Amino acid sequence: MGDATTGSATQLQHGEHVDTIESVDAVFRAQRKLSFTYGAIFFAVTLAIPAASVWWESWYAVPIWGGFTANYLFVSLLYFVFLWIMAWTYAKQADKLDERLQHLADDITAKDKATREGAQS
Repeated sequence: MGDATTGSATQLQHGEHVDTIESVDAVFRAQRKLSFTYGAIFFAVTLAIPAASVWWESWYAVPIWGGFTANYLFVSLLYFVFLWIMAWTYAKQADKLDERLQHLADDITAKDKATREGAQS
C-alpha cells in the first residue's frame, strides 16, 4: 500500500486502485445521507403502527377480512414485505455508491498517470 501527496489531495494506492480523501469523504457523506434517510423511514413506519392504534379504533378493532384487523394484517404480513423491500432498495443504493467510489478512483488513477506521462515528456 502506497501513500503519496500530490497537490491538494492525499492518495492511498492499493495495487491499481487509488483513493483520495476527497473522493472517500464524498462517498461517505452520500452513504451517511442514505443511511439516515432509510433509518428515518424505518423509524416513522415502525412508530406509525402503535400510533395508529392510539388514534384510529378502526385500525385495531374493526375486522376487515376473515376476522383480521388492519393492524394485524399489516404487522403480520405487510410490515415484513416493507422491510424486505426497504432492505433490497437500500442495498442497491449502497452498491451504486460503491460503484461511484470506484469510478472516482479510476478517474484519479487516469489523471495521475497522464500527469506523470506529461512530466516525463
